[in-house]
Amino acid sequence: MSGVWISSVLSNYDIGMKQGARTKFYGHDWNPASLEIPLEPDEVYDASKRHRRGFALQRSEFPEAIAVFDEKRFRKIKDLFTAGPFYAVKGELAKAFSRFDLGSGGLIPFTIYRSDLLTPVDEEFYLLNFGAQKNTFLPASSINVKKFAVDFRTGAQIWDVESWHEDGDVAVSTAALNGADLWFEDIVEYKIFMSDRLAQAIIGISMGNVFQLKRCRVLEGAA
Repeated sequence: MSGVWISSVLSNYDIGMKQGARTKFYGHDWNPASLEIPLEPDEVYDASKRHRRGFALQRSEFPEAIAVFDEKRFRKIKDLFTAGPFYAVKGELAKAFSRFDLGSGGLIPFTIYRSDLLTPVDEEFYLLNFGAQKNTFLPASSINVKKFAVDFRTGAQIWDVESWHEDGDVAVSTAALNGADLWFEDIVEYKIFMSDRLAQAIIGISMGNVFQLKRCRVLEGAA
């Protein structure tokens, strides 16, 4: 089935809350073993902003590793979790993503250590490297969207999709059906788009609610 879905997962703040793990960024010491989330280094913050617009990052811009300091909390993490300000995957979700076109991004293996900072956790973990952008969003044909800001780099109007949007509120052109299965729209703030194939794979492993998926309308003949 051809189609497009929009995901509000970037606003799902339950992901990453009190995971019982701390982060090490390249060129920096380990973050403290604390449930309080520290501020990222400036270069990491800048990289995370670019990443959430769909730009692929270099390995060195992601966390070098994370380490567990609270085993009980860490055992509760799902297949989608966080590594600093970035997303990481494991298990069935990692298998699902591995089957699809993620543009110039992809899955990057990384290590999670036990509390001794030396012993790896015996499981496969991956950083989710976004890496695709499209320009197919149709604001004039969409509802429950509003003007958010103007991109100072390009002068383009950036749009925000309201949190209460429903299936079919967001419209895209048929060009969205081409290319990567996971992408960001150039002029939509803080939302991920995905192909029907990928969305159905995510729904099939009971993670549709985690990704807060809604169907888009695909308009024939729209530029």
